[in-house]
Amino acid sequence: MKELFHEIWSSLRQNKLRTTLTGLAVAWGIFLLIVMLGAGNGLLNALLNNSSGLDDSMLVNAGWTSKAYAGYERGRRVYMDTQDLERLSGPAFAGNVDEVCPVVSQSAQLTYGDYYLNCDLTGVDGPYRKILKVDVIHGRFINARDNREMTKVVCLGDKTAQDLIGKGNDPKTLVGQYINIGAFSYKVVGIFDMPEDNSMVTVYAPYTTINTIYNKGKRIEQISFSVKGIGTVEAAEDLEKRYRTSVNIHHKAAPDDRRTVRIQNSFTANKQVAKAVSILHIAIWVLGFMSLVSGIVGVSNIMLITVKERTHEFGIRKAIGASPWSILSLIMTESVTITTVFGYLGMFLGMVTTQIMDKTMSGNTVDMGIAQMKMFDNPTVGLDVAVEATMFLVIAGTVAGLIPAYKASKVKPIEALRG
Repeated sequence: MKELFHEIWSSLRQNKLRTTLTGLAVAWGIFLLIVMLGAGNGLLNALLNNSSGLDDSMLVNAGWTSKAYAGYERGRRVYMDTQDLERLSGPAFAGNVDEVCPVVSQSAQLTYGDYYLNCDLTGVDGPYRKILKVDVIHGRFINARDNREMTKVVCLGDKTAQDLIGKGNDPKTLVGQYINIGAFSYKVVGIFDMPEDNSMVTVYAPYTTINTIYNKGKRIEQISFSVKGIGTVEAAEDLEKRYRTSVNIHHKAAPDDRRTVRIQNSFTANKQVAKAVSILHIAIWVLGFMSLVSGIVGVSNIMLITVKERTHEFGIRKAIGASPWSILSLIMTESVTITTVFGYLGMFLGMVTTQIMDKTMSGNTVDMGIAQMKMFDNPTVGLDVAVEATMFLVIAGTVAGLIPAYKASKVKPIEALRG
C-alpha cells in the first residue's frame, strides 16, 4: 500500500498540469454548490422571517373610497367603528372568525426620569398577543381584566425598556415601575421582544383605557382577528371579500371598492410564501446538482485524457507482469486521491465564503413602507450537508473515471506498446 501511494504521488508530481486541472474541476464544482446552497438558504431564511409573526390572521385598516357611490364622491375617508367589530361576531362570520381585537392608537411622549421619547401608545385587548404573536419575555401582556377595569398599565418593547434604564442594566427591573405617558402615569407590567428591524417605539396599553382617555368614542383604527375553518387560499380570499363588502355597505361605499378597507391577509400570504419557498428550494438544488455534474464531467474528461496519454506506460507495466487489477487500482486510487483532496478544499473555501456572506450581508433590510424587510439572513450551509455533497462528488468522480480505467486495464501490451 505504501508503494502504491508513493507511485501515485510520483505520478501526480510528474503531471502537475493534469493534476491541477482535474483538481480545479472538482474544487470548483463543490465550491459552487456550497455557495449556491448558502445564498439560497439566505434568501429562504429572509423570506420565512419576513412572513413569520402572523399566522392565519387578518389585520383590517380603513382607507379612502376610490369610487363615487350613493351620492358621495370618491376619495372620502372611511373610519371603522364598533359596529364593524361586532359584525365579525355575527352569524355571517362566526364560522370563520375566532378571536377579535380592536386597536386604537395615540401619539404621545413617554418620560422616565431624565429620559423622554415619542411613542405610539396602542390600545389593545387580550387576544392581540395571540393574534399577532407578541412574545412577552418579562412580566405579562395586557389582559381582559385590564380592559374591564380600564387600568393604566403598559407593556414595553425590550429595546425601549433598555433605553429607559440605560446600558448594562436588566430591562426586567423596569417591570412594576411607573412611567409617564402624556399627562398620566402608567405601571409597566410586561416587556415584549421587539424585532431587530422594527424602529417604531410601540407601547401597548388597554384598549378601553386609551379609548376613554383620548375620547376615541366608537371609532376604531384597526381590527385584528384570527381565522378558523379555512383550508384554502380561495376560502380566505372569500372571507376577506365578504367582510370588505359588509364594511363598505355600512359606510355607504361601493360594495366592490377594494380601497375603502385594506386587509392584510396572512393566511394567503403564508400560503404564497410556502409555495415560493418550495419552488426556490427545488431551483437551488437543481442548480447545485448541475454544478456537481459539471465537476463530474470535468473529472471524467480529464481521466479519459489521462488514460490515453498513459497507454504506452500501461503497456509496459503489463509487459513486465502487471495485472489488470493493479492497473485499475492505480488509476482509481489516483482519481480518488485527487477528488478527495480537492473536493474538501473546495468545500472548505465554500464554507469560508458563506461565513463571509453571513458577516457582511446577513440581516440587511430594505424599507417596504409598512416595515423593514430582510433581504438576506443566515446564508450558511450545515456541515453535514457540505460533507455529504463533497462525498457524493468524490464517489461520482471516481465512478466517472471507472470506465476509462477499466478500458486501460484491458488493453493488450502489444497494442499499447505499438501506440
